[in-house]
Amino acid sequence: MPETALSALVDVLSRPVHVPKPDQAGSLVIAEPPTPFVAPRFETADGDGGSLEKEIILIEASAAAGKSTLASQLSATLKIPVLDLARVPVAGGSLHALLAGLEAADKSDPMAAFHEGRLPLIVDALDEGRLLSNETGIEQFLGSSAELLQSDRRVASKPKLVMLGRFESIELARQQFGRAAPEVKHVTANVEFYDKEGARQLIHAYARAAARPGSHYLNHPDLAEDFITTFFDAIEAALGLSAGELWDDGRGKVFAGYAPLLAAVGSILAVIDDFDNVAKNLRANRGREAWGVVEAVLYEILCREQDKLRDRLSDQCESAVPNSVYDIEEQLTLLAQYIQSKPLEGAGRVRLSASDMGKYRAMVQTYLPHHPFLRRHEFGDAVLGANAVSRAVYHGGTISRDRLISLSRQWRQSGPTRGRSR
Repeated sequence: MPETALSALVDVLSRPVHVPKPDQAGSLVIAEPPTPFVAPRFETADGDGGSLEKEIILIEASAAAGKSTLASQLSATLKIPVLDLARVPVAGGSLHALLAGLEAADKSDPMAAFHEGRLPLIVDALDEGRLLSNETGIEQFLGSSAELLQSDRRVASKPKLVMLGRFESIELARQQFGRAAPEVKHVTANVEFYDKEGARQLIHAYARAAARPGSHYLNHPDLAEDFITTFFDAIEAALGLSAGELWDDGRGKVFAGYAPLLAAVGSILAVIDDFDNVAKNLRANRGREAWGVVEAVLYEILCREQDKLRDRLSDQCESAVPNSVYDIEEQLTLLAQYIQSKPLEGAGRVRLSASDMGKYRAMVQTYLPHHPFLRRHEFGDAVLGANAVSRAVYHGGTISRDRLISLSRQWRQSGPTRGRSR
């Protein structure tokens, strides 16, 4: 059974005595605790009984599963420095330089403390780091970090690095560490989408944070619980699942356990002043109403992906970046091209100078394979695949017959049924 990620990590990580110097504030930081916070759960994927007592703990998860929130809470709890690769460019030797710049009240050597497991570091946002530092910079950073660990083998059973990223980026880290530091042991943990209990806790956490004194939410907790149940029943219907299957089905967990959706539901719950009418609408329309929520989840994922790439591209371009850059239409078209191994040309709507277009294409080549809709060069789900394929065809693209048959089969077996009654 998966355990709470925060408690498992707190049990094995040391509280550092070294802290970032004032002039390191832009590179290494002690994070503020995220509010609200509900710890996600995770499962270890490696042998040795799933022990986390390894020098490197790799934490992988899909987009918006709570990786960075977990990193911040862990840092705030144990005062462990965080290196955010979405903000801090890195290359070969970066880890050594950052460690050497830490200070301690007793003037002890931070490098020695790191090798002894008394100064763990959290490295967050490996995926975004591949945009900021490019592939070469990230590979050099990982390689030199592995060599640093390999250089001192006195303590091999205490965690020294905790790295967080999506599946493909964590796989890159595993490969780099395996080549450069074969003696250094690592363990991989998979952060899960929120389960039934955790999802309710997160909804309530956001509702409590947004509710005003005397609100309907605070005055009628039983009605609020009933409303949440009705909401999840509607999601279950929208996905074409039988009653009671939502939290046992892989796709059900993706949609019902998606953190931004749960946060939005909690914020809305705080301001509803008539639970009965809203719940009646959900029950009356079943899948039709809830399918709109599912589509909103897809929309939210795509917007988050656009923001990450677009912000990074804006930093590198002299002229303004148009809204069409990596927007929803562009992403879905690129995804359809990617899974068919076609050139990543997009929908032909992005207008940039030749120089800026080259930068954009390079970023797409780097970032698209880590898209949350993908798993190992394929769509992770028929719902996601059907959205991308339909948009690609709309924009004049072509999809192979075998691909369409495969998606159609997936859809019939497990896809959502709009307005399905049970």
